[in-house]
Amino acid sequence: MSSARRLVQLYYSPWSERARWALDHHGLAYETVEHVPFLGEIRLRRIVGKKAARATVPVLIDGDEVLTESWDIALYADRTGSGTKLIPTDLERDVRTWTDLADQASSHGRRLVVSALLASDKALDESLPFPVPSWLHAAMRPVTRYGLRWFARKYALAPEAAEEVEDRMRPALERLRSAIASSLFLVGGQFSYADIAMASLLQGISPVGSGYIRLGPATRRAWTRPTLEKAYPELVRWRDNLYLEHRGRPARAAS
Repeated sequence: MSSARRLVQLYYSPWSERARWALDHHGLAYETVEHVPFLGEIRLRRIVGKKAARATVPVLIDGDEVLTESWDIALYADRTGSGTKLIPTDLERDVRTWTDLADQASSHGRRLVVSALLASDKALDESLPFPVPSWLHAAMRPVTRYGLRWFARKYALAPEAAEEVEDRMRPALERLRSAIASSLFLVGGQFSYADIAMASLLQGISPVGSGYIRLGPATRRAWTRPTLEKAYPELVRWRDNLYLEHRGRPARAAS
């Protein structure tokens, strides 16, 4: 494994999962470095430098190369690793269209998740970045809640009625439903980054099994949108089948 290749991530983030999936698909080994919102902001800003308007994860570091977008990490994986291309040149425009759709809908989902986490003491306890005795959980919640509200301000996630935000996600879900009615894959009859991007969107509706992304019980409830989960069961089945057939076991080594 290249000791220089590191992925700075939020393990539960759909965007970080896209980057991991792309690297794993191509058999590229890497170390993961977990970013802690608010507490890790100075380190993250130092990594991405001054060019980025906002320091976000995932970030892939390979020697002097620093990539700050999941899309760019997937392109890197395509040119560096083995296996079929996730963003074939002749299909890049279509893959990008699906990715932009997933980005937009996932941003709405992030707003819902943050609101749900803030409303759940148990989820706040599960989000602590280090082991804390249970008798200290209540004392730590104001700190955890402050960090989460800071994260919400960073991404301009103003509180909104859940139903209104869910409605803004539905066009992307309807488009996905229509596409998979006639094909397992979204672009060119083959597995691509478009499938990865749209599968990651569903993390904010019905989280994938803990064998892939581990969430505590209260955190899993905060990530679940029961109304959308019930309305789009075929999308969840599609996502789960995609994981079974194309996710595989990650090549990374946690640090």
